[in-house]
Formats: sequence, structure tokens, C-alpha cells
Amino acid sequence: MIVVSLAIVFFSLAGVAEAVMDILQFKFMESVFKNKNQMFWNPQLSWQNKWKDGCPKFGPKFFGSTTVFVFVTDAWHLFKWVRNRFNDLGIGFLIWQMSGSFYIGVAFALLCGVLRSLVFEHSFRKLQE
Repeated sequence: MIVVSLAIVFFSLAGVAEAVMDILQFKFMESVFKNKNQMFWNPQLSWQNKWKDGCPKFGPKFFGSTTVFVFVTDAWHLFKWVRNRFNDLGIGFLIWQMSGSFYIGVAFALLCGVLRSLVFEHSFRKLQE
């Protein structure tokens, strides 16, 4: 039962992270974040942190800054990463409970995270064409 309870906590924390993402994206100037570092918290500006000199035409700021390490570039992507990891943990804990194997739970959680990331990257690129 404790494993299921932890999964519920993880899914709840994923909801908190998603709320932060939506506040940043849609209500930033009305939020508790409006007086924080604008270049990290304000999505109207912080997207530039992924790029050299803040400009996409100069390429990524560092290896992975537009993909695997984008979560360190701004608050919106950080909370997206946090949301996804909490969802992965919730799934992993539920699979652990159902299968009885901690290792199957971990493997399934990792597989979900990798699959989601690969499908996202592929879809994101295709939808821009």
C-alpha cells in the first residue's frame, strides 16, 4: 500500500509542476514569479537561454541545450522535466506494485521516459516542416 501511496504523491507533484508551467506560460505577470530573474522565469525571454547569444541562427548554447539538457536553460523546461520525472516515478511505482518486482518498475519507468522523449523529438521536428 505504501508503494501506491508514493505513486499518488508523485502524480500529485507532477500536477504541481504542470501548474507552475501553465502559470509561467499564461499568467506570468500575475504570478509569484514575476519579480524573479526574468531571464530564467519569464518564458517570453527565457527561451533565448537555449541559443548562443540568445539567437537560434547561432545554434545551441551548449551540447544538448535544445534537447536532452534543455531543462537547465529556463524554469518552464525545468518544471516540464520535473513533471515528466514525477510521472515516470508514479508509473514505475505502480508497475512495481503490480509486478512485485522493483526492477521491472524501474525498467518500465525508464522505458516510458525514453519513449516519450524520442516521440516528442520526432514529432516536434516533423510538425515544423
